[in-house]
Amino acid sequence: MDGSLALLFGLVTAAELTFGGCGDAGCRAAAPHARTAVQYGEVLFQRERMGGELYLLHERGGHGRLEPVIGLSVSARGDAWVGAGLQWTGALPHDSFVQLSLMPGLYAQTDGPDLGHMIEFRSSAGVGYEFDNGARVSLQFDHRSNAELSAPNPGLETFGLRVSMPL
Repeated sequence: MDGSLALLFGLVTAAELTFGGCGDAGCRAAAPHARTAVQYGEVLFQRERMGGELYLLHERGGHGRLEPVIGLSVSARGDAWVGAGLQWTGALPHDSFVQLSLMPGLYAQTDGPDLGHMIEFRSSAGVGYEFDNGARVSLQFDHRSNAELSAPNPGLETFGLRVSMPL
């Protein structure tokens, strides 16, 4: 996988800021509330299943549909990633939504694959549903890469189910 998700995130973010897609209150308007999310997914490395991963996120809320987000993941092999970045959430019909995010972070390898660098960028895309109480459930895909900071740069993918709750 190349940097397609990161490029898509950049284009959506630029359009959001350029064309005023943040609503009447603007991109600096506070989001209604922060959220905490838990995601469990399957890690794939060069198309080989590497086991599960638990991913915790805190969505801080704050800038229209763009919001700061921090995350921490730990794989079944003991590898860990921690990062911070931005997440964009767009509305779809019938209480559905789409999300894109880009988060630079640090990768600590133990028994898992060598990703080539301790700095790894995590880009993701997801689609989900928001319930009346504000809880969300979504399917997420993400890709981690060192963005050619060093060789090798094999990348890593995760497919997961995320549940988030407003705080």
